[in-house]
Amino acid sequence: MNKKQNSLLRLGFSVALCVATLTVNADNAISASPVKSVQQASEKQVSGKVLDETGEPVIGATVTVKGTNLATVTDIDGNFSFKVPAGSTLVISYVGYSSKEVAASGTGLTISLSQDEEILNEVVVTALGIKKEAKSLSYNVQQLDGDAVTKVQDANFVNSLNGKVAGVQFSQNAAGVGSATRVVMRGIKSINGNNSALYVIDGIPMPNLQAGTTNDMFSGAGATGDSSSDINPSDIESISVLSGPSAAALYGSDASNGVIMITTKKGQQGRLDVTYTGSFQFSRPFVTHKFQNTYGPSSAGAFDSWGSKMSTPSAYDPNDFFQTGTNFTNNVAISTGNAQNQTYLSLGATNAEGLIHNNDFTRYNLNLRNTSKFANDKLTLDLSYTLSNIKEQNMISSGQYHNPLYTLYLFPAGGDWQGIQYYSRHNLERNLETQYWPWLDQNELMENPYWIAENERFINHKVRNMVIASLKWDVTDWLSLTGRVKYDNSQNRYEQKFAAGTKNLFASDAGFYGLRNQNSRQLYAEFLAQINKYWNDGEWSLTSVIGTNYDQRDISQESTSGNLSSVPNKFTLQNINPADPKFKLGQEYNERRRKEALLASAQLGYKSMAYLDLSARNDWSSALAPNNDSYFYWSAGLSGIWTEIFPAIKSNNWLNYLKTRLSYSVVGNDPSQTFLTTTTYAINGSSGPSLSTTMKNADLKPEKTNSWEAGIDFVLFQNRLKVNTTFYKSRTYNQFFNISLDPTTGYTNVWVNGGSVDNKGVELAARYNQPLGPVQWETYLTWTLNRNKVKEVDASYTDPQTGITYKASEDDLKLGGFNGTQNKVVVGGNLTDIYVRTLATGEHGEIYVDPQDHSVRKNANDYILAGHATPNYNLSWGNSFSWKGFNLGFLFNYRQGGIVVSLTESMMDAFGASKATEAARDAGGVTINGINGITPQAYYQTISSTTETVASMYVYSATNLRLAELSLGYDVPVTKAVPWIKGLNLSFVAHNLWMLYCKAPFDPELTANTGTYSQGIDNFMQPSSRTMGFSVKVKF
Repeated sequence: MNKKQNSLLRLGFSVALCVATLTVNADNAISASPVKSVQQASEKQVSGKVLDETGEPVIGATVTVKGTNLATVTDIDGNFSFKVPAGSTLVISYVGYSSKEVAASGTGLTISLSQDEEILNEVVVTALGIKKEAKSLSYNVQQLDGDAVTKVQDANFVNSLNGKVAGVQFSQNAAGVGSATRVVMRGIKSINGNNSALYVIDGIPMPNLQAGTTNDMFSGAGATGDSSSDINPSDIESISVLSGPSAAALYGSDASNGVIMITTKKGQQGRLDVTYTGSFQFSRPFVTHKFQNTYGPSSAGAFDSWGSKMSTPSAYDPNDFFQTGTNFTNNVAISTGNAQNQTYLSLGATNAEGLIHNNDFTRYNLNLRNTSKFANDKLTLDLSYTLSNIKEQNMISSGQYHNPLYTLYLFPAGGDWQGIQYYSRHNLERNLETQYWPWLDQNELMENPYWIAENERFINHKVRNMVIASLKWDVTDWLSLTGRVKYDNSQNRYEQKFAAGTKNLFASDAGFYGLRNQNSRQLYAEFLAQINKYWNDGEWSLTSVIGTNYDQRDISQESTSGNLSSVPNKFTLQNINPADPKFKLGQEYNERRRKEALLASAQLGYKSMAYLDLSARNDWSSALAPNNDSYFYWSAGLSGIWTEIFPAIKSNNWLNYLKTRLSYSVVGNDPSQTFLTTTTYAINGSSGPSLSTTMKNADLKPEKTNSWEAGIDFVLFQNRLKVNTTFYKSRTYNQFFNISLDPTTGYTNVWVNGGSVDNKGVELAARYNQPLGPVQWETYLTWTLNRNKVKEVDASYTDPQTGITYKASEDDLKLGGFNGTQNKVVVGGNLTDIYVRTLATGEHGEIYVDPQDHSVRKNANDYILAGHATPNYNLSWGNSFSWKGFNLGFLFNYRQGGIVVSLTESMMDAFGASKATEAARDAGGVTINGINGITPQAYYQTISSTTETVASMYVYSATNLRLAELSLGYDVPVTKAVPWIKGLNLSFVAHNLWMLYCKAPFDPELTANTGTYSQGIDNFMQPSSRTMGFSVKVKF
């Protein structure tokens, strides 16, 4: 096929895409024509031909009059012709080629475009903040610009990455706006250690204050965001995702689970620029449970819906409890500078209200950064100060304590819903407002949901100050020395305020108050020597870094809590009753972790076509005993660019770039907990010190992950199609296990090493650019597949005194789950496997139904495997279209496979509140194995329980397809009318706009916690949100 035939084929493809994407008119006829804007005054005819480097015509190139919306496109022979204002400048652009400007001087113009080498020579930010050409890397790095997280903005920018990078699973926390996001790269590697990605800002690691885990059916109130929710998305210049150990190895064990690298904005040389961005979004519940409203209570005053059918359906709908959530963000950024000094300042505010009254999130950010050069530009000083001030209230992810959804979802249909909205009554005897709830004596967990939202407050206030200083000395044109230091301080205040009238399970008649103050500090310093050397006329290149770093993290906290005494609702420490059993005075905790490291990396390149990567690091960690506190790991990689090694293969005009890469790495991971190897004592007032019940193990070693990674990257069709494919396999051994000991040893448990976990998978990212006439179209696709497997469980401890060996028991391997669900470690299994209780079965595996009373029974045997909570694969497809200042973007996310379990549906069944119980009663009973008329109440109250639910009846597929993002914007041409406005964009934005497929009764992408276990289990989680709103960006 010659070049012209190839061009014709691409033109045909473009026409077909136009047909598939352009709007259909009222007569179902599709019309499309080149845009020809004509101005009648001072016009002149301009015509010409657009050619490529070889002299072939460029079909479909866009020819625009600079500074206007006047445009046309070239025809099949590369020709164009249209009228333009006299004295105009033409801008000729085409995907895969560098744009070119020419004077509109008349007819007969011949314009030659050259291929855009920047596409092939893309520069990405790698470990330690070092910029490298993407083509030189032997591992996968995915980079996004800041627009990826600000176009459809979320309070936590990480949620906006979902679907835009491959190899990463994102799970949004159910606690509401600003909550933490669970990020897992290339599968779960550690059984009992940390599996969270590391966040790095401007090359320096950021401590990730964990949002906590929920491994029981009660807790979930008082959740908090993690470090990622402290960051102002508007300050982000770019994000690099280092999903593999080879890419992240230089950051040490903190990066064993991958890295999200954030490069923040800095001042730019030139005139003063002021940019305002604002977003105004409104949200409603997205995927909600279905409730029945035709059957009332079983008796007057009963808290259930097992009564007779009502003559008129109740108007009660639990979804009416939810309010319209709001999220208002405002940010002003100022940039100015000259060749020697640049300054950037931004002020941001996020004010959000969740779906539940008093679920609030506010964040105020300040970012000041100055970069200056001096000493003949040999020295570069980079100083930054960041402040985040965050207040969170009633961030409830799940659970039955302090969660209004527990009572709300189970409320009797036909009950006095209007009455309980007046949640308090004046108590004449006590002369204060107390809770109104007619069912106080029926269930110890239940309270008025409006009372909970108003009077059981969890208030978190976090202030974070971060200072970074960097000094770089360009010793020569090939050697530079850099010193960086960072001080990061977080002062956090966590309060619990339960008003008088709250159930006595939680508070006295006067109320309850709890206060925890926590101070977290990080001191980080590093010194790097960087070499960028070319020799032999550029034939050979060497990029090398040698350095050392120091990372010390301190946490100190103290907490006091208890029931209030004499003065109701006076939430002070002085008002806590010290004689009450709930009283806990001045509990203090102090922790210090220190890590020191030596590191080195080198990349040797030959003729920009072949590269060898080597890196090594040695850590000394205070979390391990002196005999094991030093551990070494390394990585090596090779990459070859075959289109440079064999240039002839590029002559076919469709293959522009072909690269293969291979890398291997060994990465360590020290324990996420402290004090596992050294004996410690707790001091309890007058009773003196007490020994920990956990035996210390000085032989504890770091986990190690060995990982292979191979990839192929190629660019096709004149740089329009880019594909990056990565295959990986890893094994993490020396797993941490907590095993039980005989109490006669004086201890209850000990941490040991043993066992291994395998992960293997594929990452695919593809991006395609194609002009559709005057419309610029870009589409991208990401595909992620991971397989997780427990390879070995070999955890044991031999008591040096008695010689007795203790092995991990079955209970030691049960690490999550509750109420009929379990997570346990089984050889050959997945770490997210969910085991469930089942009903008794007959000899052929069918559900056993008693022939006498038609009842079913719970299986007395152990739990059975229902499936795993992780997807089989994730697929995302995004698109963007731009035309004459209009821009349209949308993103579909598809998850295939995995399971979820809804304990919420179980409890709704038990109380007769679900649609399933309504259908069963309407049908005259439950039908099992062809046996009709099984009593619905007896059946559902057998399979549902507050302690041992038959969870196998509540397992659902997690497969879902959604329109995850939508944006429609317009660049308003205001510059001519208002010269001091340099740009104005107005956009409609939406998130979770449309769920196209989902069989689960809740959003399967939600999580109640950011930990490893109890994933995929719904226990009265808040619903996810459908968000719509508007954004504005003005540049002055």
